[in-house]
Amino acid sequence: MNILGITNNDLAGACLVRDGEIVAAVSEERFTRVKDHKTWPARSIEYVLREAGVTLEEIDRVAYGWCAGFDADKHLLLYVDRVAEEARERPEGLVHLRKRVSDEIRNDKAKRAEFDEFVERNGLRGKAVLVDHHESHGLGAFLCSPFDEALVLTCDGRGDFQSLTVTHCSPQGEEVLQRETSVDSLGYFYGRVTKLLGFKPNRHEGKITGLAANGDPEKLLPLMRKMIDITPDGAIRARTGNYYQPSYEGYSEELLEEIAKHDPADVAAAAQAHVENLLTAVVAHHIGKVPSGNVCLAGGVFANVKLNQRIFETPGVRNIYVLPPMGDGGLPLQAASVVSYRESGQRHRVPSMALGPDAAISEGQLEEILQDYPGLRFRRVDDGLQELLVRALEKEKVIGVHRGRMEFGPRALGRRSVIYRTDDPSMNDWLNKRLNRTEFMPFAPITAEELAADCYRGWAPDQPSALFMTITYDCHENFAKACPAVVHVDNTARPQIVRRGDDPFLHGLLLAWYERSGQAALVNTSFNKHEEPIVGSHRDALDPLSDEVVDLLLIDDVYLVWKDGANGLMDELTF
Repeated sequence: MNILGITNNDLAGACLVRDGEIVAAVSEERFTRVKDHKTWPARSIEYVLREAGVTLEEIDRVAYGWCAGFDADKHLLLYVDRVAEEARERPEGLVHLRKRVSDEIRNDKAKRAEFDEFVERNGLRGKAVLVDHHESHGLGAFLCSPFDEALVLTCDGRGDFQSLTVTHCSPQGEEVLQRETSVDSLGYFYGRVTKLLGFKPNRHEGKITGLAANGDPEKLLPLMRKMIDITPDGAIRARTGNYYQPSYEGYSEELLEEIAKHDPADVAAAAQAHVENLLTAVVAHHIGKVPSGNVCLAGGVFANVKLNQRIFETPGVRNIYVLPPMGDGGLPLQAASVVSYRESGQRHRVPSMALGPDAAISEGQLEEILQDYPGLRFRRVDDGLQELLVRALEKEKVIGVHRGRMEFGPRALGRRSVIYRTDDPSMNDWLNKRLNRTEFMPFAPITAEELAADCYRGWAPDQPSALFMTITYDCHENFAKACPAVVHVDNTARPQIVRRGDDPFLHGLLLAWYERSGQAALVNTSFNKHEEPIVGSHRDALDPLSDEVVDLLLIDDVYLVWKDGANGLMDELTF
């Protein structure tokens, strides 16, 4: 059975699942070069069909998880009760509830119509399956997890009139334990703080997470509670009005004046602590119902790696799995996985995210492309490539890598990455300048599995989230001293752990670098400039080399490309 997953809103893309196996997945931004492109994913659909060797006529189901619409069974009583509560306790907030629902209907109508038109035009009417937005997130995460049973949390800005769900998933089925309306949205809360601090909501929340470590959370927690809080029985409740609206717009003068009085780091710290406190409380409220102690997380709020660490540390939680493409960009994979499971009972546990276009290229093809880059030179290296890369790192060269199939999701996992040594804390300044970034967080480390236990406190081989850079750990003292460039001011790091079987070449390079340098990690940051998508094509990777953003480019684990006259780089590496 061939199942095509599609999303066309916040980060458009497509996925193809065949008989439970995820064959291909990609985001449209990697082709169009428009960050978080909200468009119809025509090129993504074309790619996944081509990768699977099928046509649209051979597709059995088309899964759509962006907007299934208002479901009376799921939503009607939820909203009746919520409106009654607001009328009773804060009648002035009713106007904000109405606006939230009105905005959601208007936004979703246009995107849903685009999908419906595609289905009709291609004769797919009987094959289209609409999957509830939060069911896509939640069940999609569970099906990709290694667990047979788990407490599954979803949390985002909003989707299908919800912003949070808690579900107990097991072989016996799914039991929804809690739902929250899109009015009571922790995604909107955190996004609003992002905008109040001068950044773009629904994109730059990671900057707030990094900035938070520099502030005092206690100073402004009372202000955060004025915006949104938790009830004694574990329900998330927004306090709509001057301090909060369920939207990225609408900021009262009272709120703006209050925020302006305080250090941005203290504002960020309070917002981060508040989200951690609320969601760990939700987990603590329900985890006793789940004998295994396993937790699955999906939805854009769980891009917050520090939050995920706090959930992992919650009493009663044994293990967590954060779906790597956790946000709305992952909806094609999530919805297609759900439909596959519903149709056949099949699931793909802890799938690789190497699901995009392959970097493989012939020597002749590379030579042809390089005719448009007269300043670049390349050499094929069939033997001793790892040694040359280690030498380049010793000589403080920044290396771009464009190898294997491109990752699906927001994280670069050593296939479309920039790598560098980890002993130079000043690189957070100068490399970010090269990449035209202004980040508060340090770069993330990438570490071979054999070395991880001596680097990250509490890490164990059965923890899947560390394979995908979706959780932070406290660092051991020796690691923090040896690799300061990848340890944050709060002594945490967001690692990617590499197993030999998952990526033999990268695993070998990490061990070779450790033997030579004593550094149990390399820097791993995404291969892109600020506000650009991660590189997709070979040309996307060659442009930063030509612009001297990186010093050396590895292509397909066989070619090294450098800029002619780059301080005699190839002579230094002594071919």
